[in-house]
Amino acid sequence: MKNTIIPHFGILLFTIFAQPVLAQVTAQEGLDRLKTNTENSKSNLNGYQKNLKIVDGNLGEIQKTKTQIENQRNDVNGQAKLNQTSLSTVEKQEQEISRLIQSEEKETQNEEQKVKELEKVITQLKDNQQKRQQNVAKYKQQMDQVSKEKIQWKTRQEQLTKQQKDVSDRLATLKKTEKDWSNKKRGYEGEVGRWQKETDKHQKLFDQYTAMANHKE
Repeated sequence: MKNTIIPHFGILLFTIFAQPVLAQVTAQEGLDRLKTNTENSKSNLNGYQKNLKIVDGNLGEIQKTKTQIENQRNDVNGQAKLNQTSLSTVEKQEQEISRLIQSEEKETQNEEQKVKELEKVITQLKDNQQKRQQNVAKYKQQMDQVSKEKIQWKTRQEQLTKQQKDVSDRLATLKKTEKDWSNKKRGYEGEVGRWQKETDKHQKLFDQYTAMANHKE
C-alpha cells in the first residue's frame, strides 16, 4: 500500500481587475498579480495531479490484493467442501461399525442361551462365540481408529471455518477501503478539473495583460 495522500494546497489569490482598478495600479503590479495567480493555480493543479496519481496506484494495489484474497477464499471453500464430505463418510462408517458391534453382541447373547439349551452343539456355538468376539475386538479397534480420524477431521473443519471467516472479514474490509479510495479519487478528479479551469483562466488573463503591456510599450 502506498503512503497516505498529503494534499498540496498553494495560496491562490483571486484578483478581478475592473477598468477603474487597472487605472489605479501600475502595469507591472497588475502583471505581477496575474503572474502570481497563474503560478498558484498551476501549483494547486500539480498538487492534485500528484494526489490523483497516488490514488490510482493505491486502487491498483487494492485490486491485486482483492484478487488474491478472492482466490484464497475459493480455495478454502473447496477444501471445506471436501473436508465435509470426508467427515460425513467417517460418520457413516462409525454408524455402520456401531451397528455391527451391536449386532454381534446381540448374537453373542443369543448363542450363550443356545449353549445352555443345546448341549450337542455347545462346542460349535462356543467357536462361533469366540469368532464373534474377535470380530467385536476388531471392530472396536476400527472404531478407535475412526474416532481418532473423526477428531482430526473435526479439528480440520474448525480450522477451515475460522479461515473462511477470516477471509470474509478481510475481503469486507478491503472492499470498504476500495470504496473510500474511489470516493477520494472522484474528489481529486473534481479538484483537478476545477484547478485546470482556474489555471486556464489566469493564464489567459496573464497572456492578455502581457500583450496589452507590450502593445503600450
